[in-house]
Formats: sequence, C-alpha cells, structure tokens
Amino acid sequence: MKRNIRRASVLIIFVLTGCAGCPMDPFGNGDNRLVILSYNCQNLFDDVRQGGEYPEYDPSSGEWTNETYLGKLAALAAAIQKAPEEPDILLLQEVENSGTLERLSRDFLPLGGYDFHAAPRAQGAAVQTGLLSRIPVEKLLVHRPGGSDSERNILEIWLNPEGDERGERIVLMNNHWKSRLGGAEATEPQRLRSALLLQRRTEELNRDFAGINILFAGDFNEDPWETGREYPTALGTQEDCVAPPVICVGGESAAAQDFYAFWSEIPEGGSYFYGGTWERIDHFFWNRSLSDGSGWDVAGCILVDDPMLLNEYGTPLAYSGKTMRGYSDHLPLLLVLERR
Repeated sequence: MKRNIRRASVLIIFVLTGCAGCPMDPFGNGDNRLVILSYNCQNLFDDVRQGGEYPEYDPSSGEWTNETYLGKLAALAAAIQKAPEEPDILLLQEVENSGTLERLSRDFLPLGGYDFHAAPRAQGAAVQTGLLSRIPVEKLLVHRPGGSDSERNILEIWLNPEGDERGERIVLMNNHWKSRLGGAEATEPQRLRSALLLQRRTEELNRDFAGINILFAGDFNEDPWETGREYPTALGTQEDCVAPPVICVGGESAAAQDFYAFWSEIPEGGSYFYGGTWERIDHFFWNRSLSDGSGWDVAGCILVDDPMLLNEYGTPLAYSGKTMRGYSDHLPLLLVLERR
C-alpha cells in the first residue's frame, strides 16, 4: 500500500530520474568514441556436453545440436549488427563458456576485431557473464556474490582506451543477477547480495582512484524503480528511502558515488516482455564521473528494438532451436562514451 512504501523499503541501488548526457539520438561520426552493447543473448550453449546444461540445451538429449548451435550464433551476430553503431565492447549475459564467444567472434563477426574474449565459469552456474572487446583489456577481475552456487559472476573490466600510462581508466561491471523465478520476494536476498557487492566495490574504487569512471551493465532482473514492495529491494528510487542509501542516486545534488540510469531517457517499452507487460530489467548505470563534462562522458544511449528482433506482436523474438528462428527474449542496450 502506498502509504507504507517509505517504511518498507531499504534500498541498495537508487536510480536518477534524469539522464545526464544521454540524448535520444546521439549517434554519428566522431573520434574518441567508445561504443558498448549489453545483451542477454538467451542461453548461448555450445554443442558439447559438459554437464550442468539446462535440459533443453543438453546435446545428449538430441534437441540441441551442432545445427541449432550454429543457428544461434548466426542469429546473435545478426542481432548485434542491428545496433546503430558497431560496438567496440560486447557485454553478454547467459553465455555457457568463453569458447562460444571465440566461435562467435571468429566465424560470425570476423570483421569486428574482437580479439579479447572471456566468460569465466562460476561453479554451479549453467550460464555466465562474458565479453568480447576490440579495445585492449587492461585488467579483468571476477567477483562472486556468494550465498548460492547458482549466482553468476560479476565481471570487472578495466579499460584504458587511450593506451598510455596516464590515460583515463574506465571500469565496467557486467552483471546477471538472480531471476525472480520462485517469487520476487523469495529471491530478492540474492539480488541484494549482488547490489551490496557493487556498493562495496564502488566505495573501494572511489577511495583508491578518485574520479574513476564506473559503468554497471547487464541483466539485473529488477526494474530500476521498484516501488510498492513490502520488503527491501536492490533497486529503487530516492524517494522510497528512509535509511541512509548505500549507492544513492539523486538529481542535482547527487554525490560522486551516485549513479544515473539508462531508462531515464527511454519514454516507454522495455527490454523484456513477460506476462503481458514490458519490463525494464536490463540496465546501464553510470557514475557522475561519466557525466561531468570532462574526460570520458556518456554521449548517448538507445534501446536496440529493430523490427527484425521483434515478433508479430512487437515483443522480442526469442530464439527457438526447433524452428531455427528468432534471436533472444531480451533486447540489446547500446551506450556511447565520448572523450570531451
């Protein structure tokens, strides 16, 4: 009930209502640009049984074959190529292993120049977070929220796009939080653990590297403006908060550790459609260092909702191994950074 929202919610990551530096049509030519695509690619499994696969993607079942695997790779490449700018970095969720990304880059995106690929395995998790990059990765750290074997890794990716020792670093965090399967309230503690991990890491980075650029991305399995819950939630708005915020986001007075949200500039729709409703569970969040008018800043962001990626009802056309049609049950998000 509305009158109880403020008392019931202790929020971990808060979301700005404004999207600084994020025009709706930012794309065009220019130097010093970094294009990042985040995409839940819907269960990219290879055709080799390794144990731990979901039943429908277990090659020993006869349903998931070399043909369906290659079809999935071709579909994923086609979806990526629908982005209005060619990505320099692909932050992917629901990837079985790094071999699938190597195959995607080598055989289906050969002109992309994605020389770096990684999808570190989290013990007990069927799918991982992964990345492809044509920008040299200076450092890759793997974080595990803990508490459950099914929780996916959070990848911390350090970039130095200028390539020199004094260059301005950008830290990306690729996330795939626990789904709400089993009930939103019952599964919220696992998302809270992931949020707390990001909060602690943000505090460390701000302490050790003043003014560091931080960008969170991925499938958070939660709306950015979780309201009306009678239990603590990992994402939410500033006005829902009564306890001191952990990672607070809040308008003009936002402090250095606060974050802006991709969805603040997208007026309608979402990236995932479930139960007859659009959901905004895929995200980019960035700190004020990427919106301060100097160095690297967010130049724009867009939801990649090309008609090819949609079914006849205008919702994401999920990939089907039986029909060899479709792409993913999510839509990609694209963000552009530009050096001022």
